[in-house]
Amino acid sequence: MTHMTSIIRKEVRELLTPGSVISVLVMVVLFAGLGGLIGGEVDSAAELPSFGFIVDEDGDYYDGWNPYDILCNETNYGSEADSKIIIMDSPYDADPSEIIAEMEAKGISSVLALPDAQTFNESIRNGTQVTMEQYYLYEPTGIFGTVSSSVLSSVVSILNSSLSQKIISSSGTQLDYAFIMNPIVSGGDNVSTIVDGEIHTGITPSDISNEITSQTLMIPIVIMIIIMMVGSIVISSMGSEKENKTLETLLTMPVKRTSIVSGKIVAAAIVGLVYGLAYMVGMSIYMGAMTGTIAGTSSVNLEELGMSLDILDWTLVMVSMFLSIVCALGICMILGAFAKNYKSAQTMTMPLSILAMIPMFIIMFTGWYGSGGVLQVITFAIPFSHPMMAMQALMYGDMTLVLGGIAYMAAFAVVSILITVRLYNSDILITGLGQNKYVQTLTGRK
Repeated sequence: MTHMTSIIRKEVRELLTPGSVISVLVMVVLFAGLGGLIGGEVDSAAELPSFGFIVDEDGDYYDGWNPYDILCNETNYGSEADSKIIIMDSPYDADPSEIIAEMEAKGISSVLALPDAQTFNESIRNGTQVTMEQYYLYEPTGIFGTVSSSVLSSVVSILNSSLSQKIISSSGTQLDYAFIMNPIVSGGDNVSTIVDGEIHTGITPSDISNEITSQTLMIPIVIMIIIMMVGSIVISSMGSEKENKTLETLLTMPVKRTSIVSGKIVAAAIVGLVYGLAYMVGMSIYMGAMTGTIAGTSSVNLEELGMSLDILDWTLVMVSMFLSIVCALGICMILGAFAKNYKSAQTMTMPLSILAMIPMFIIMFTGWYGSGGVLQVITFAIPFSHPMMAMQALMYGDMTLVLGGIAYMAAFAVVSILITVRLYNSDILITGLGQNKYVQTLTGRK
């Protein structure tokens, strides 16, 4: 056996500790489970949603063209069309409040409205584009939750395409080209979205969701970076203190263990919060420069929708960030207590990285409001999730979720500090887990 082989075996043994192997296995299981849960949300979002349809069932549309049959035949609704395409009782020219009331009564969040057959046919024969109205009830959801507005846009395209073919076969190409290609117009001021009971024209739920996402996307990324960076520093510092024997000196000083633990955590949390603010400013400038043109042409004004944040809201976001960092550091102190040296401490950061990445993916893809019950439980249980969703929750006026998250993180932080203090008072911190008398009893060693 060569010297190099001996060194490789030694290094592998030191790196492949039980803790690191367990961390990898836990990571595989968690990501597999998370992938299954998010995959289910994606599949659910990919399905054609139920929507209301205002159509003249008793009238004969242009040259036998039947919009309801077109949607049944050219979409994948199939036999479910009767339950998916809900024919509305309100007429096309009804007051929007009447249509909204029927949407709420029938539990649907989107409606397409075509004029009656007589009005429709007169417009087509005169070569005038027909206006199709769109109505939406906005609900707080994740990225996948606003798919309905995109789906209805594709529905309008299907109707346009089929009607264009009918017009060409009936009238040839004597009519205006723009009319032939788009006999049905929908969008712009013909779109109405209801937010908190108020009607806003010219915007869809997707527009609102995209604007909110563009303003809140940096929070999950910044939180994940801070937790991974500060957590790695704290765990590595504890491993280095053990290796250099400075921790033993600190523990012999006449200082309460609670003061030692709390001091380490609070100091690191303050540094982490400063880093976080710096990252947020930097990312805001970066994203503003990258998306300045798009942002400048956005039709969505969150302040008009009542979704802007005030000083109190930003204060709550900062408190949530600070507490999440404290919780992360509490976990780091617990993990660092079992590290033998600096090298083994590096492998202890993996569980923390996993816990930081899981909520980031959930918040970015499905969001708290677009997640199912299982994902919501997982998200709420991970303390780092709360600042990631606090900003969006405050935009939606969900103060209960934000305050509940702050209370949960405060309790989590206290418990983690108490556990760390108990570890500092035990022999595990100096001798390691393998030398603990309880572990020796369980493993049969004395």
